[in-house]
Amino acid sequence: MNSKKKVPVILAEVKNRQASKNTICHALYGYYFNGLKRSQLARIYGKHETTIANWIMQFESNGNIGRKRDKEVAYRKFGHLKRQWLIELYSKQPILYLSEAQKLFFEKFHQSISVSSIHIILHEAGLTWKVLERRAIQLQLRDILRFCDELSKINWSWENLVFLDEVSFNGSDMLRKKGYGVKGENLVFRGEFTRTARISLLCFLGVHGVLDCFETEGTFTRKVFAECCRKFALESGCVKTYPGPGSVWILDGAKIHCSDKLIYYLRSLGIVIIFLPAYAPMLNPIEIIFGILKQKLRKNFKENFKIDKKIFLCEILNEFQNKYYGKLFAKSGYLASGLFDPSRALNLDLAKFGYQ
Repeated sequence: MNSKKKVPVILAEVKNRQASKNTICHALYGYYFNGLKRSQLARIYGKHETTIANWIMQFESNGNIGRKRDKEVAYRKFGHLKRQWLIELYSKQPILYLSEAQKLFFEKFHQSISVSSIHIILHEAGLTWKVLERRAIQLQLRDILRFCDELSKINWSWENLVFLDEVSFNGSDMLRKKGYGVKGENLVFRGEFTRTARISLLCFLGVHGVLDCFETEGTFTRKVFAECCRKFALESGCVKTYPGPGSVWILDGAKIHCSDKLIYYLRSLGIVIIFLPAYAPMLNPIEIIFGILKQKLRKNFKENFKIDKKIFLCEILNEFQNKYYGKLFAKSGYLASGLFDPSRALNLDLAKFGYQ
């Protein structure tokens, strides 16, 4: 298409379509800051001089830019009580579709409302359509109460706490998953494609960094897990009898963790064992460390280079030693004062669920 054929398209866009908010801002900038006359702006933007005058008049009268906003129409048509009812409806039932809320609104007030008006009211209240994070709330809250109660019965500080969990890697975990490509086309990349044995790590995290790490091929069994815990407790030098450093171990309720014999053995060594609530990885700071670890692996791994992946993994793990993670502990709810505040990690107003 040559330049002459493009002219009608340009004219149609300028003459027949309403100006965007950005275009009006540029016109007002020319009027107020560059001293351009209305006739000059009309010629520049391809609009009638009256249109330019309306933009200026509207801006000077109420501060609005462009056409009267739909928000004003929705606010005038639906009073405060009706708007508040919609906001409270979505605070109780956040997964409602707009069409479902529209029906409930009509049943409540016997007044029709458009889906767009509901969207505007919710948007002005700061609500947006988000990806849903499902949690077993009832089970979790009961479990959190149990977890809080167990923590409150002992005296602890950051120096006491040790978080432990397993994480697994294979060759694909070290490969980058995304890249830039042409929109609408598949991005094909010729890189490394080798199947390697899965490597599992059992890591122990304290406030001063990763304290120790044990490796096995495949996955951890209950026997291997128990042996690693025994070695860490007796040989690492990081664990003292409660209330000494490293004497409060916090872990999730995986089956291999719940051996009665192992728990009794660790307690006989003076170690306090506390199990995390179910479905609450956000209360375990080591989960965040694992996420950062995987990002570093993908960032630093060079494909098609002959390198022992175990050595490479150890080099990355060394970066997490001798680091102070007090802020991370606090973000997960474990405060420096020796108190536990689950609302920090859950990012919820727990008063809605019965907390004081």
